[in-house]
Amino acid sequence: MFIRKLLLILFICSNLFAKEKITLYPDWLEQFQFAGYYIAKEKGFYESFDLDVEIKPFNQDINIVDEVINNSATYGIGKSSLILDKYNDKNIIFISSIFQESPLILISLKDKNINSISDLKNKRIMITDDAKQSATIKSILNIDKGFDISNVKILPHSGDINDLINNKTDVMAYYLSNEPYTLSKKGIDFNYFSTNFLNFNFYEGIIFTSQNEVLTNPYRVQSFDKASLMGWEYAFSNIEESARIIFEKYNSQNRTLDELIYEGNVLKELAKFDSGLLGDINLDRIEDIKKFYTYSGINKSLSTFNSKSIIFNKDYLVLNNNQKNYLKDNIFALLLKDLNAPFSFKIGNEFKGFEVDFWNLLSNKLSKSFSTEEILSHNIPNIFSNSIKATFVYSYEKPIKKDKVYTKPIAQIPLVIATKNNKNFITDLSTFEKIKIGVLSSLNIKGKLLSLYPKIEFIEFEADDIALKALSKDIIYGYINNVYSLNSSINKGHLDDIKINSSLDIFLNSYLELDIKNKEFRNILDLGISKIKKDEISTVLNAYSQIFFKENIDYKQFLQITIPFLVIIALILYLNYRLNKEIKLREATQKELLALATNDTLTNIFNRRKIEEICEHQIKLASRYKTPFYIIFFDLNDFKPINDNFGHHAGDEVLIKVANTISNHIRKSDSFGRWGGDEFLITLPQTNINQANSLVDILENHLSNISFDFDKNLKISCSFGCYEYKDGDSLDDMIKKADEIMYDFKIIYKNKGLNLLI
Repeated sequence: MFIRKLLLILFICSNLFAKEKITLYPDWLEQFQFAGYYIAKEKGFYESFDLDVEIKPFNQDINIVDEVINNSATYGIGKSSLILDKYNDKNIIFISSIFQESPLILISLKDKNINSISDLKNKRIMITDDAKQSATIKSILNIDKGFDISNVKILPHSGDINDLINNKTDVMAYYLSNEPYTLSKKGIDFNYFSTNFLNFNFYEGIIFTSQNEVLTNPYRVQSFDKASLMGWEYAFSNIEESARIIFEKYNSQNRTLDELIYEGNVLKELAKFDSGLLGDINLDRIEDIKKFYTYSGINKSLSTFNSKSIIFNKDYLVLNNNQKNYLKDNIFALLLKDLNAPFSFKIGNEFKGFEVDFWNLLSNKLSKSFSTEEILSHNIPNIFSNSIKATFVYSYEKPIKKDKVYTKPIAQIPLVIATKNNKNFITDLSTFEKIKIGVLSSLNIKGKLLSLYPKIEFIEFEADDIALKALSKDIIYGYINNVYSLNSSINKGHLDDIKINSSLDIFLNSYLELDIKNKEFRNILDLGISKIKKDEISTVLNAYSQIFFKENIDYKQFLQITIPFLVIIALILYLNYRLNKEIKLREATQKELLALATNDTLTNIFNRRKIEEICEHQIKLASRYKTPFYIIFFDLNDFKPINDNFGHHAGDEVLIKVANTISNHIRKSDSFGRWGGDEFLITLPQTNINQANSLVDILENHLSNISFDFDKNLKISCSFGCYEYKDGDSLDDMIKKADEIMYDFKIIYKNKGLNLLI
């Protein structure tokens, strides 16, 4: 019986302290594409949230969405095609998207001569099931509106680039961060199709789970997301170290270390890590992806799908049951001091200030009513075990006291130095020596200041008013305190001879201090603090940036001073108005002159002079940096009969609408100009043959859909000539070659009665 009881106790204890088991299903084989999850596991980020995460190996025979929906504590990684799964009654929720731009491409060897989407007809493509429906692949294939995916042979994806090299397939779906680098190392030329010229980005690497998991375990969802993003942040901040971990432990594809490092750097760009967008999922982007699926004919019913229902609300604070009960069973109060503006001060019987506003903000975040109490000399001792008191403390580093615990910092408050008005602006305190500067003793930063500025004598003061009197009498050169307290003290004391001179590169952090026995409340407050947004902090701080005090005013003296001053101000404002009016007139004139010098007067696109200038510049760049550069030279087929039959007004309408259509469907990096008559030129920097031909496909499609007021049935077409810059080419050489190509195809057009693309 004793042994049975002991085993039962051990079993209960093991369950009490057991970590929550989670299964994660990646949507591809091991590589840097999943670095964040490997790093979160290896560096203990999951463990810090009491999560035991098993990362399953990729298996094409497993439907990840079904696994996530049918099994609890299960998470998956997927593509934008998950939106279609959601529409088809798969109750999934997006948590985070790692890649803000899709790395997914279709790649083929150059000797296959697959130069446009139409060339894919009757070709073999290796592609995974989820990638087939991804918005990225669909958008690539929809470049050619007439292309039918049923005309290609879909093969199961082997994951082996050698199948492409050994002609077991014609095309493979892969990531831009991997196979192009591998093929380049092998000296193999390739072509690829991507979405980089569409000016529209699709999410990839989406972390998702089931709706049931979100409803039943929201705290676990938030914990998994936080730990995973911590892993990704570490991976992108330490690419070489992370690549080595993957190379040694997660390398079923036997990738080389340099391949993994290259992949990490490309994916870091696609994740927009340096822009602070890691994990971001934007409602507008989801709407755009939905519209793409709808307008491309993949699913006409997506417009009725509520985008909000698929995105996990990260702003919602989720507490576990223990934390909820803790808040329910206890009462909480913030201890405040009067006459401590702008941090805490009373107006009538009501407290105001930073501390009150931040306390109320936390109360809202935690959905729990908090109270405030004034600190008095006769405060009654706290005799109620469920009454928990907190106070704000301010320090440039986290305080350490044996009997106290402290929250995360809520806000940073800059330290500044005040001087008399006759002192110059201080750019660097380290240039000063043998001067005396005061500092508020309660800041506890004298040691820090001495380490930074050893040649300055720092004197501590117990209060602002004592220090500012010493400053007025030139006993000290300057005085250091936080900007808000100093501003308040200067205003309150009407110290017109003192100013805030400059800020220091030192900040005070605001913490909430609690008795050590209230650690649980500290942990809950930390969750609430993590949900406070930067703009909410700014709103609180800005509300108290100035504290003004009433004073007696001699109105006669005030008018004697202000009336002449106002007259001078009015005169300056009038002269300034006249000057601004003249400047705006000149700017408008200069703008018009610039437009006349650079723009075609009919179509408002670049004129020949400007487009020649741009071409010459791009040729220099291509020559210097050995980067690809294409031009597209084209004219309208059968344009002269339009002028002859309908008049020059009709011809002008055609040219204007063609120019507008082209302008709306080229990349921002491209330039477009009128060469003369019905001839046009497009410059395509950093562009390969696939992208140039794809753009021609797009332009031809849109040009064929233009309608004209003078003849609704008229359909126009163009003959295009694409030419790539070769080392040593002049602009004349490029135009001549492109014109020859265009002329060849115009002959084909006239002989066959249709316009063929290159």
